[in-house]
Amino acid sequence: MQKIMETTNNTNNNVNIEDLEQMRSQLNLLKQKLDSQQIVNERLMRQSMRQKMSWINKYRWLALLAIPVVALCFLPVTFQLSLSWWLYGFTVLFVAVDAILDWYINRMSAQDFMRGNLMETAERLVQMKKIRSRQTLIGFIVLIFWLGWMFYEVYMAGHRVPGDSDMVAISWAYIGGMGVGGVIGLIIGFTIFFKMQRTNDEIIEQIEELTKQ
Repeated sequence: MQKIMETTNNTNNNVNIEDLEQMRSQLNLLKQKLDSQQIVNERLMRQSMRQKMSWINKYRWLALLAIPVVALCFLPVTFQLSLSWWLYGFTVLFVAVDAILDWYINRMSAQDFMRGNLMETAERLVQMKKIRSRQTLIGFIVLIFWLGWMFYEVYMAGHRVPGDSDMVAISWAYIGGMGVGGVIGLIIGFTIFFKMQRTNDEIIEQIEELTKQ
């Protein structure tokens, strides 16, 4: 009887050990699947962040392209209205400095999202937002100053020769065009600014969600 009980106990122990091993194997397999799924999800989210930032990187190139465009387009206006070269130089310098700042402030490589530390990337995005806000505020103040200077010189160019009605008409046409263009430019500029800030916020939220997981 004792031998039968011992045999039964050994059989039960073997069965329990086999069950435990099987459960352990299944848990390890489940853990591997979850880890693999987490890696895939993280990769997809990193790619999503990179894609959201891609339009800002393209904008940086457009900002640099604006330097030669403004320099060439403003040159015939300067000759036609006999504007000061100080104004021309300041205009080109203002556009160049703003474009270069856009280039450095908004720089973010694909590797920062695909392989970099996401917490450090999030901190960079927060700093990017702050610096971009300061740049926009200072740029707006300088733009108001430039518009006042531009309006003054164009107005004086139209009244430099008394009785020259054609020049007066041309100057007022330029003033009207600058007014409309200034309003449109401000709308476009602030639209781009807020879209950039919103893009940063969306990426930061994704990083926070991913790090919580």
